[in-house]
Amino acid sequence: MKVIALPESWRARAVVVTAELDLPKRERERLLSRGAAAMLPDAPHVSYSHSGTYGAAAKDQAPIGIDVQVVRDVSERTAHLFLTDEEAEAMSRCTIAHRLLHFWCAKEAEWKRHGGATQTLKRTPIALREERRDGLVFDVVETIAIDDVIVALTINQPRA
Repeated sequence: MKVIALPESWRARAVVVTAELDLPKRERERLLSRGAAAMLPDAPHVSYSHSGTYGAAAKDQAPIGIDVQVVRDVSERTAHLFLTDEEAEAMSRCTIAHRLLHFWCAKEAEWKRHGGATQTLKRTPIALREERRDGLVFDVVETIAIDDVIVALTINQPRA
Protein backbone atom coordinates (compact mmCIF):
# COMPACT_ATOMS: atom_id res chain seq x y z
CA MET A 1 0.00 0.00 0.00
CA LYS A 2 1.20 3.48 -0.85
CA VAL A 3 0.41 6.25 1.64
CA ILE A 4 -0.79 9.53 0.11
CA ALA A 5 0.79 12.64 1.65
CA LEU A 6 -1.83 14.73 3.44
CA PRO A 7 -1.51 18.23 4.90
CA GLU A 8 0.60 18.25 8.06
CA SER A 9 -2.37 19.32 10.20
CA TRP A 10 -4.31 16.22 9.08
CA ARG A 11 -1.63 13.58 9.58
CA ALA A 12 -2.30 12.61 13.21
CA ARG A 13 -6.00 12.18 12.41
CA ALA A 14 -6.24 10.79 8.86
CA VAL A 15 -4.54 8.43 6.39
CA VAL A 16 -5.25 7.84 2.70
CA VAL A 17 -3.74 4.82 0.96
CA THR A 18 -3.84 3.40 -2.54
CA ALA A 19 -3.10 -0.05 -3.92
CA GLU A 20 -3.96 -2.10 -6.97
CA LEU A 21 -5.49 -5.22 -5.45
CA ASP A 22 -6.96 -8.08 -7.44
CA LEU A 23 -9.87 -8.63 -5.06
CA PRO A 24 -13.64 -8.31 -5.27
CA LYS A 25 -14.72 -4.66 -4.91
CA ARG A 26 -16.15 -4.86 -1.37
CA GLU A 27 -13.20 -6.85 -0.07
CA ARG A 28 -10.72 -4.40 -1.67
CA GLU A 29 -12.57 -1.39 -0.21
CA ARG A 30 -12.67 -2.93 3.25
CA LEU A 31 -8.99 -3.89 3.16
CA LEU A 32 -7.87 -0.44 2.00
CA SER A 33 -9.93 1.59 4.50
CA ARG A 34 -9.18 -0.73 7.44
CA GLY A 35 -5.51 -0.78 6.46
CA ALA A 36 -5.49 3.01 6.56
CA ALA A 37 -7.15 2.95 10.00
CA ALA A 38 -4.50 0.56 11.33
CA MET A 39 -1.85 3.22 10.60
CA LEU A 40 -3.48 5.69 13.01
CA PRO A 41 -3.27 5.78 16.80
CA ASP A 42 -6.22 4.29 18.67
CA ALA A 43 -9.11 6.69 19.26
CA PRO A 44 -12.76 6.20 20.18
CA HIS A 45 -14.16 7.68 16.96
CA VAL A 46 -13.36 6.40 13.46
CA SER A 47 -14.58 7.16 9.95
CA TYR A 48 -13.88 5.20 6.76
CA SER A 49 -14.07 5.98 3.07
CA HIS A 50 -13.07 4.39 -0.23
CA SER A 51 -13.16 5.18 -3.93
CA GLY A 52 -11.57 3.16 -6.71
CA THR A 53 -8.11 2.05 -5.61
CA TYR A 54 -8.10 4.44 -2.61
CA GLY A 55 -9.02 3.84 1.00
CA ALA A 56 -9.12 6.37 3.82
CA ALA A 57 -9.65 6.45 7.54
CA ALA A 58 -9.77 9.11 10.23
CA LYS A 59 -9.65 8.73 14.01
CA ASP A 60 -10.12 11.25 16.79
CA GLN A 61 -11.24 11.75 20.38
CA ALA A 62 -14.37 13.49 19.07
CA PRO A 63 -16.68 12.43 16.23
CA ILE A 64 -14.91 12.74 12.88
CA GLY A 65 -15.70 12.30 9.20
CA ILE A 66 -13.58 11.62 6.13
CA ASP A 67 -14.40 11.15 2.47
CA VAL A 68 -12.24 10.33 -0.55
CA GLN A 69 -13.40 10.50 -4.17
CA VAL A 70 -11.50 9.68 -7.34
CA VAL A 71 -11.66 12.71 -9.61
CA ARG A 72 -14.18 12.28 -12.39
CA ASP A 73 -16.53 14.45 -14.39
CA VAL A 74 -19.84 15.02 -12.65
CA SER A 75 -22.52 17.25 -14.11
CA GLU A 76 -23.16 20.33 -12.01
CA ARG A 77 -26.83 19.92 -12.89
CA THR A 78 -26.88 17.34 -10.06
CA ALA A 79 -25.93 19.94 -7.42
CA HIS A 80 -29.57 20.57 -6.52
CA LEU A 81 -29.81 16.97 -5.31
CA PHE A 82 -27.43 17.54 -2.37
CA LEU A 83 -26.70 21.27 -2.07
CA THR A 84 -28.98 23.94 -0.69
CA ASP A 85 -29.55 27.02 -2.83
CA GLU A 86 -27.01 28.95 -0.71
CA GLU A 87 -24.41 26.19 -1.02
CA ALA A 88 -24.96 25.96 -4.79
CA GLU A 89 -24.51 29.72 -5.05
CA ALA A 90 -21.24 29.50 -3.10
CA MET A 91 -20.07 26.65 -5.32
CA SER A 92 -20.85 28.65 -8.47
CA ARG A 93 -18.37 31.34 -7.34
CA CYS A 94 -15.53 28.81 -6.90
CA THR A 95 -12.89 28.52 -9.60
CA ILE A 96 -11.22 25.34 -8.29
CA ALA A 97 -11.22 22.34 -10.62
CA HIS A 98 -13.87 19.72 -9.82
CA ARG A 99 -15.62 22.10 -7.45
CA LEU A 100 -18.75 19.94 -7.30
CA LEU A 101 -16.72 16.96 -6.04
CA HIS A 102 -15.14 19.17 -3.36
CA PHE A 103 -18.63 20.08 -2.14
CA TRP A 104 -19.77 16.44 -2.34
CA CYS A 105 -16.78 15.25 -0.30
CA ALA A 106 -17.26 18.00 2.27
CA LYS A 107 -20.95 17.13 2.70
CA GLU A 108 -20.20 13.41 2.91
CA ALA A 109 -17.48 13.87 5.56
CA GLU A 110 -19.72 16.10 7.69
CA TRP A 111 -22.61 13.66 7.30
CA LYS A 112 -20.34 10.85 8.51
CA ARG A 113 -19.21 12.91 11.52
CA HIS A 114 -22.83 13.00 12.63
CA GLY A 115 -23.26 9.27 12.07
CA GLY A 116 -25.71 9.79 9.22
CA ALA A 117 -28.17 11.51 11.56
CA THR A 118 -29.58 13.70 8.79
CA GLN A 119 -31.71 11.98 6.19
CA THR A 120 -29.91 13.49 3.21
CA LEU A 121 -26.71 15.35 2.36
CA LYS A 122 -28.85 18.35 1.45
CA ARG A 123 -29.87 18.57 5.11
CA THR A 124 -26.22 18.46 6.24
CA PRO A 125 -25.20 22.14 6.32
CA ILE A 126 -21.75 23.42 5.37
CA ALA A 127 -20.68 27.03 4.83
CA LEU A 128 -17.80 27.92 2.51
CA ARG A 129 -15.21 30.15 4.17
CA GLU A 130 -12.25 30.11 1.77
CA GLU A 131 -11.07 28.79 -1.56
CA ARG A 132 -7.45 27.71 -1.78
CA ARG A 133 -5.37 26.66 -4.76
CA ASP A 134 -5.84 22.96 -3.95
CA GLY A 135 -8.94 22.82 -1.78
CA LEU A 136 -11.83 24.47 0.03
CA VAL A 137 -12.25 25.45 3.68
CA PHE A 138 -15.74 25.27 5.14
CA ASP A 139 -16.89 26.05 8.66
CA VAL A 140 -16.84 22.35 9.63
CA VAL A 141 -14.71 20.58 7.02
CA GLU A 142 -11.76 21.05 4.65
CA THR A 143 -11.07 19.52 1.23
CA ILE A 144 -7.87 19.02 -0.72
CA ALA A 145 -7.09 17.73 -4.20
CA ILE A 146 -4.12 15.36 -4.28
CA ASP A 147 -3.11 13.66 -7.51
CA ASP A 148 -6.34 12.12 -8.85
CA VAL A 149 -8.41 12.23 -5.64
CA ILE A 150 -10.24 14.75 -3.52
CA VAL A 151 -10.21 14.21 0.23
CA ALA A 152 -12.39 15.90 2.86
CA LEU A 153 -11.77 15.83 6.61
CA THR A 154 -13.94 17.39 9.28
CA ILE A 155 -12.42 20.09 11.47
CA ASN A 156 -12.04 19.43 15.21
CA GLN A 157 -13.75 22.64 16.21
CA PRO A 158 -16.11 24.34 13.73
CA ARG A 159 -14.80 27.72 12.59
CA ALA A 160 -16.80 30.82 13.45
